[in-house]
Amino acid sequence: MRELILSFFLHKYNMMIKKFSEFITEGMWGSALRRSNSAKERKDDEANRIQEFIDNQSESEYIYITDGNVINSKKSIVISDTDLVNGKLPFKFGRVDKDFICSKCTSLTSLEGSPQEVGGIFSCSKCPSLTSLEGATQEVGLSFSCRECTSLTSLEGTPQKVGWSFSCRECTSLTSLKGTPQEVGGNFSCSDCPSLTSLEGAPQKVGWSFRCRECTSLTSLKGSPQEVGENFDCRGCPSLTSLEGAPKKISGKIIN
Repeated sequence: MRELILSFFLHKYNMMIKKFSEFITEGMWGSALRRSNSAKERKDDEANRIQEFIDNQSESEYIYITDGNVINSKKSIVISDTDLVNGKLPFKFGRVDKDFICSKCTSLTSLEGSPQEVGGIFSCSKCPSLTSLEGATQEVGLSFSCRECTSLTSLEGTPQKVGWSFSCRECTSLTSLKGTPQEVGGNFSCSDCPSLTSLEGAPQKVGWSFRCRECTSLTSLKGSPQEVGENFDCRGCPSLTSLEGAPKKISGKIIN
């Protein structure tokens, strides 16, 4: 009888050890394994999405990836509405030697992930849902355009170095020019911005022409560039009663 009872308890003990071992293996380790597999699947999914994005670019052979899945290109990159993820750029971009275009993306709400540097043109024009330029490229070799972004109220976050032209024209909700680069190599245009009341924050040196025409709420030229390489155009500003504050140094003429 004693041997029978001992055998019974030994069997129970072995069963408990087996279940505990299964819990450790399938529970804790299994959970860790599932997490590891899930992370790998996410990484593989992102790699597949990046490759699909690259394949859809017209100059895909010039695109390369650096650490952290950062996309770079020796040519141009074009973003369409279908590329966006929850209204944002689909990936992080590094350097684009030519143009970076995300124009006409009606659902674009953020520029986070934009290239650190663009050698040619950066354009986010005609993006009606874009409310901020924070995250935009900070150095643009040729031109920057956010024209017809009708929800923009501020230019904070714009590139601080623009080689040629800067356009924020037809941004109908724009109320301030603060945030623009202090120097623009070519043309600057903030024309057709009916909510703009002041030129405070405008670039102080413009290499070619400065245009603030058809800004119907503009009441003063204070804040205008101190130096303009060609013409200063402020036509069609009915609320403007004086040219006080106009550029002191101008190679062309003031058109009003």
